[in-house]
Formats: sequence, structure tokens, C-alpha cells
Amino acid sequence: MKHTVILLLALLCTQALYSQNDTIVYYKSHAPYPTKNGADHMIVFQKKNDMKSIMMTYELKKEKWKYEKTEIIKRTKDGRYEISCDGNKIIRSYKKISGGYQVEEYNHEGKIRKKGLSKKMFPLYRVGQWQNLFNNKLVGIDVFKEELMTQSYTICKDIKLPNNIYANADTLAEYRGGFDRYVKHMSRSVKYPRICQENGIKGCVLLAFAIDESGKPVDFHVLQKVDPDLDQAAIDAIKKCDKWKPAIKNGKPIKLYHVAPINFQLW
Repeated sequence: MKHTVILLLALLCTQALYSQNDTIVYYKSHAPYPTKNGADHMIVFQKKNDMKSIMMTYELKKEKWKYEKTEIIKRTKDGRYEISCDGNKIIRSYKKISGGYQVEEYNHEGKIRKKGLSKKMFPLYRVGQWQNLFNNKLVGIDVFKEELMTQSYTICKDIKLPNNIYANADTLAEYRGGFDRYVKHMSRSVKYPRICQENGIKGCVLLAFAIDESGKPVDFHVLQKVDPDLDQAAIDAIKKCDKWKPAIKNGKPIKLYHVAPINFQLW
């Protein structure tokens, strides 16, 4: 849940940008919440000047607000603004169009990762379908209404696979022991095929896979292929990481999809 909330907070992170000082926005799980009572997350926004603001995130734990992180937001002069936190950076560009703005978001390598329409520049007010891209390839679509994500899909051969986020479920599929344990299991599970190493074959395999109703990874789709042996090694690694709790909707476990990049590099 934590990582999904972080992702969605990033999507909404300019909720009060350049509007007023010391603004507080409350959240209930993944959606903005009108009051402090009942909220489990809050953002404290502080405007420093016309070009810089900071945003502090808190989570409610044991009836106390616990600090999580601080994000720094800097507006540049070339139609962009940057959001940085713990060495990570998100960059967005915006262009005025009829009825709002065309917005593009870039990763740390400067490659576009999301794009779509917003009624406002600050704060973002997403409308309609937003595209998710990986190496300039369409890999997903998010649907927004009133700036809330109502549906989210991974795109594979024109098939829509429902993603593991709150737009599609009440509680998410989570790895038992948390995200850190998942990363450790993945690092132990990935085996670099010797034939690929000997031939200098490397790259990033992008996989979509489902966590089914029993918590097992199933139904693998290679969104970005590198080499048949590397593709299969990525699938084999995910299969070994099988300690999941399934997503829940209306009190019942459901099948939802993840997208995972598995990077094979020669050092």
C-alpha cells in the first residue's frame, strides 16, 4: 500500500502549488479526503517563493501522525517543474492547449513515462485517459475523473489487463513481509543465463504478470522482449517470488496485474 500511495501522491503532488502558504491536504488511502477525521495520510504544503515549494507527507500510525518524506518542487523557466525526494526526481512539462494543458512526465533518464490532459497547470487536474510509456512504447492507460483515477490497465497486444492499484481494488496484492522482502527475493531469484553473458546479451525485460486469487504469480506477458533466454529467466525469477497476499474487492480475493522491469547488465 505504501508504494501505491506514494505513486498517487506524486500524481497529485501539486494540489496546492503556488496557491497559498501552509496548505494541508488529507487522504483516505488513495483519494483526497475532506477532513482530518478519518484520513490516514496528510500532506503539509509550504510555499517558499514563486519558484520553490516543499511538501511533507505524514501517515497515521497508532493514532499519531508519523513523518514519511519531504519533496521539493522547483519550477523552471522552460515550461517545466521538478519534484525531488531522496535523490529521486520527477520532471513534468506543460503546454497550453484549448481547454487546459498537455502534460508530459519524464523519468530520471529524461524519457517520457506519462502524458495526458489536465485542466490546470497547478494543481494538475487530470481528465480522461493518460498514457503510460516505457521506452516510447505504450504499456498502460489510466482513466481519471475529477482528478481521481477510476481505472488503470496494462496494455499487452491490445488487451487491457487491470492493474494492482486502488482504482481496481479495495486492498492491493502485497508481498508477504513487504516490498523490501520482495526485492531481496527477486535479487536471489534472478539467474543470468550463461549463454547470454558469454555473448554479451543484456537489457531490460518488462513483464506483466497477475497475482491470482490464491496469491500466486501467473499469466505472464513480456511487454518488452530482449532475448528468448533472458525473457524466460525473468519469468522464472518472478515465479520463484510466490509469497503474495491477493488483492481484495467487495470482501473477495481478485486477480490483478503487476508490471515489473528485470534488468540484465554485464559489469
